[in-house]
Amino acid sequence: MSEGLALPERVRASLARAVGERGVQARVVSTQRRGSMRPPTAHILVAAPAGRVEDVRGPARVARRLEVYRTPHGPVVRLALSIYPEGREPLSAATLLNVAQVSGDAALAGLTRQSKLHVHFYRAEGGELAYAFSKELSNAPRQREEAREILRTAREAFRQTPQERRSFRRAVAAAAPRFELPVPLPEEQG
Repeated sequence: MSEGLALPERVRASLARAVGERGVQARVVSTQRRGSMRPPTAHILVAAPAGRVEDVRGPARVARRLEVYRTPHGPVVRLALSIYPEGREPLSAATLLNVAQVSGDAALAGLTRQSKLHVHFYRAEGGELAYAFSKELSNAPRQREEAREILRTAREAFRQTPQERRSFRRAVAAAAPRFELPVPLPEEQG
């Protein structure tokens, strides 16, 4: 995969702008071949300043965490990851998924089925986004089961949230104080 995903120009511009304003960014997207009966495949996009992206090219350990936060305004699902290159600082990013939207639900559902997960790295420079490289991660049975449980929990929390209180923006604001990065490597967790 030498070109990365065929991202729409509005997505490229939005990601490049977000990197310029807030630093390293991540998004989860679902792709499906035109006319395919197969379910969509989830991919992680990581966009960062060029030097930060190049720091994680090559061998690196990756830690990721899928989390669900229940709030009075509905659930927030967060996928956080940290890439630990040898002898360098980790590159960390997180993205939020909204199960009330088809795109968020489909991306999370993809994580329940896929045995491999592709992470695509993009360099953001001067308001432009350029593909750098991709890494393929294992999505082990334990991780797929965890994703199934989080998807069930998030869908149920959404159903239980009264419609008049549902607001993803407010849910994110309520959950954000609990967000943490970097994701520790498994042997570092206590």
